[in-house]
Amino acid sequence: MRQNDDDVFDDLEPDPDENGNRSSGLGVSRDLIILLGALLFLILAVVLTFLFPVDQEGLEIAESETATAEAIAMATPLPTNVPPGYPDPDTATTPGLPYPPPARTATPSPTETDEDPDAYPGPDEPLPVPTFDPTRPTLTPTETPPNGPAYPAPPDRPVQPQPQPQPQPQPQPQPQPQPQPQPQPQPQPQPQPQPQPQPQPQPQPQPDEDNDLEPTIPDTEEPGPPVLVSPTLPPPPPTAIPVDVLSGDMRWSPAQSPVILRRDVQLAPGSTLIIEPGVEVRLGPGVAFFVDGAQFLVLGTPEQPARFVSDTGARWEGIFGRPGSVIVLEHMELQGGGAGGTLLTSERNSELTIRNSRIFDNGGTLLITDSKLEVIDTEITGNDMPYGAALDAVYSRANFVTIHGNRIGGNRLSPGAPSVRVNSTSRIDTLIIDIQRNLLRDGSVGNLVLSTDGSLEGTVACNKMVGGDLGFSLRTQTLQVPGLPLNVVNNYIHRHTPPIIPIYLKYGIGRGAASEVMLDMRNNWWGDPSGPYHPETNQLGRGDSVGTNITYEPWLSAPPECVPPD
Repeated sequence: MRQNDDDVFDDLEPDPDENGNRSSGLGVSRDLIILLGALLFLILAVVLTFLFPVDQEGLEIAESETATAEAIAMATPLPTNVPPGYPDPDTATTPGLPYPPPARTATPSPTETDEDPDAYPGPDEPLPVPTFDPTRPTLTPTETPPNGPAYPAPPDRPVQPQPQPQPQPQPQPQPQPQPQPQPQPQPQPQPQPQPQPQPQPQPQPQPDEDNDLEPTIPDTEEPGPPVLVSPTLPPPPPTAIPVDVLSGDMRWSPAQSPVILRRDVQLAPGSTLIIEPGVEVRLGPGVAFFVDGAQFLVLGTPEQPARFVSDTGARWEGIFGRPGSVIVLEHMELQGGGAGGTLLTSERNSELTIRNSRIFDNGGTLLITDSKLEVIDTEITGNDMPYGAALDAVYSRANFVTIHGNRIGGNRLSPGAPSVRVNSTSRIDTLIIDIQRNLLRDGSVGNLVLSTDGSLEGTVACNKMVGGDLGFSLRTQTLQVPGLPLNVVNNYIHRHTPPIIPIYLKYGIGRGAASEVMLDMRNNWWGDPSGPYHPETNQLGRGDSVGTNITYEPWLSAPPECVPPD
């Protein structure tokens, strides 16, 4: 039969000695038992710790969410009207909170996914993004509509009325009428949000009814009034400038005349347009004609010239040759163009040929850039040039310039602009010029100006240079040793405006020529048999004066016969 506990301990007690006293063996035996039990419990606790580890991260997250919720509840003013779904404040039992937060029935916690494990993504998966509806306004994540979500709730979820927050808590707040549930609204194409008249405190966070995401916890600072942003639409594409593109091989005949151009025209690359004699092309205000790497051939005759004129009397733009173009204007009249200050251009690697033509009553210059130029027997007069020379040719590489038998003058030029200018900016390549038998008038800095940074060679002969402040001018920033290979002979240089110097004014002596480097200008006519005036070497000369770098002896005692008449 089993003994009770007292019997067991009695068996462990030692027998009394001869004097009837027991030893202390009983105390030692009990301490040993207690020590063994504590050691056994400690071993069991260590084993359980390794078998079932504690989720420290989950505990920290839970503690953080609990502390954040308590801080928000303490910072949020107590509303006077408790919306449906919230318990009565008088029945709140949570210490430090005005009333317990609503139960998150629509948003389960991450641990409540036993029934539907795919309802929420894992910790490393991105949250789902709501589908954009183009018929509704899109709000930024921090924007909350003052009257609830802008999107209607799904049919299986009732629309929860939103609480109306008070601007400021008052000692005796006035109760606000309970908002009535609104019927399910119909989607509108573009609802317009209504701004609130007064600043609104941040409302209680609500679950997002579209994607069941967790509500955004607002900052504890007092926010400003909610701002609703209208949907931002992309800017419309820029309006393309209307242009008519001509491609292939074409001819405009007198049977089609007049040809009226009311929009810009582009002659496509590789195309050819031939304008026959007698064709008149009328261009509307501001209309331009672009030769884009194509051939543009105007082939008039002395009896039937081709004409480019204004259609309404207002200026049209111009004829613009882009790189790689060939432009030939023969027996052509250009009138009424130059609305933008440039009438005719020819760009890199192009060719421009103007023969027996008239360019008058226009508002722009002729600008040639790195193109082979040939202007023969053409009149450029009566034009209004807002900038630049009447004929302005600029080169950065080797090329050829031919200007023969033209009459260029009587144009309104800007201050500091010559009548004809040829400018070479290359220090390596050589520009070859041939300028002969031209009547060149006007120009505040010269009837003819040659400017170069490198080598310039050719002939300047049999030209009549009259009027303006200066006849012939050579400019360069590069020292030319032994000098430029230019043949400047048989030119008529006379009748230029005298500078305000007594002897110049007394004898009517103008400035005939000036050069920044040594230049040979022998055998030219200076307007008087006595030769050009020079303050040191020819004080008795009464012809137009020459600069110090010009060699002028011998000079012609009579005008050369090769120059054109006035």
